[in-house]
Amino acid sequence: MSNASSDQWNTLLQSQKSKSEIDNKVKFKENIQSYFFIFDCYENNILYVNNAFETITGYPTDSFNVEKLINIIHPEDLSRFFVSEERGLHFTNKLLYHEHFKYILSYSYRIRTEEGNYIRILQQCQAIEVNDCGHLTKTFVIHKRIEDTEERQKLDYRILDKSQNIYIDEQNSYNLTCRELEILNLIKEGLNSVQIANRLNISKNTVITHRKNILTKANASSFIEIIKRLSISSFE
Repeated sequence: MSNASSDQWNTLLQSQKSKSEIDNKVKFKENIQSYFFIFDCYENNILYVNNAFETITGYPTDSFNVEKLINIIHPEDLSRFFVSEERGLHFTNKLLYHEHFKYILSYSYRIRTEEGNYIRILQQCQAIEVNDCGHLTKTFVIHKRIEDTEERQKLDYRILDKSQNIYIDEQNSYNLTCRELEILNLIKEGLNSVQIANRLNISKNTVITHRKNILTKANASSFIEIIKRLSISSFE
């Protein structure tokens, strides 16, 4: 980098509000409702956690590791934590290289703060690195503080397909084929048979046949019923 380019970059850098003493005199810790960390799945290490972790929990950032996380989970929520992690592992182990980056896995549980209080956090996890063999090695994890309600006591494990902005049935409750799952997801998007046929480059009659097969396997009278069932099962 030339001296002129270096000077221009440094000027831009110093223009950040985070560099301004005036703009950093007043702190708004109450506005911070989430923190994030990078988890190395292969080495079982937390590589980085941002400062918001200390703001929300009261613990020093350098004390945060996997053992610390497990130790501060509410004893009654440990089983949901391990059940959810196991479900996530089964799901990600089946994915191909490019598929890992499509999904956000989420569920909630309670953690203990340094003051001894419990808060509920929504954990959202997504892939940021996959090895040469196509297996997940690093994830980006966000912990969002959320309201602790009665409904949150149920297991709220969900998987969001970012490419279609829909939640999927990763357990394939009705033993649907790949094509049937694809069509079900498009129905969730609100597409009709003609639109689905155009999207998948198949005939309308083929789509209609798949729709009938899905209803039969699910023993349902309508797709509204199926989608409602899958939505409810995501929170059980």
